[in-house]
Amino acid sequence: MEHEDYASDPLLFYPGAGLTEAERGRMDRYDIPISEVTVDHLVYSLSRQVENNFQSFYTVAEAVVGEEKALEIAREIGRRYGGTGYANLLKAQGTEGVGSPRMMALYQDLVHAIRGPKHAAALFAEYDDERCVVHRHACIYYNEGAPENGKYAGAFEAGCFEGYVAADANLERVDTIRCRWQGDQTCEQHWVFTSPPGPPAAES
Repeated sequence: MEHEDYASDPLLFYPGAGLTEAERGRMDRYDIPISEVTVDHLVYSLSRQVENNFQSFYTVAEAVVGEEKALEIAREIGRRYGGTGYANLLKAQGTEGVGSPRMMALYQDLVHAIRGPKHAAALFAEYDDERCVVHRHACIYYNEGAPENGKYAGAFEAGCFEGYVAADANLERVDTIRCRWQGDQTCEQHWVFTSPPGPPAAES
């Protein structure tokens, strides 16, 4: 399978990814003065806030409306979240409504690169003529400290997949091979596209 050229760039790095556990802990506890806050601290903290917001939503939603309704809400948020973002990328690339494994790889790499060092664990996507494959060992939608909320990460993810399919006439389905919220150590998803047309049949 292929990946984009930037995946092999030795100069690429991710702000916040190199913070020690001690420094991350200082940010989580607000035990750091402004004068010591660096770009790495800021990127880590913003990503952590996104993750915490999801976990707070799951917990509060279940308490207020119950598990069944909370799962419906998580799935609908995912559908709008994933579908809108992918549709915007296709439009920006001049292929509105009609994508490809490479377009999905570009989208996955972009969104995984802009949402913090934990989400960057999914870099980089691979693709061929029929599918885009993403491997990850962590993401901001699943929190290891709150495994009971994994079912909501699963509902959100399922909604995202529905959104992707609705935004792309060429995308058939998304297969989840492994996922952390289900108890696996890593995640692997395959975005499966319609096969490209083969060469015309030779006349007899």
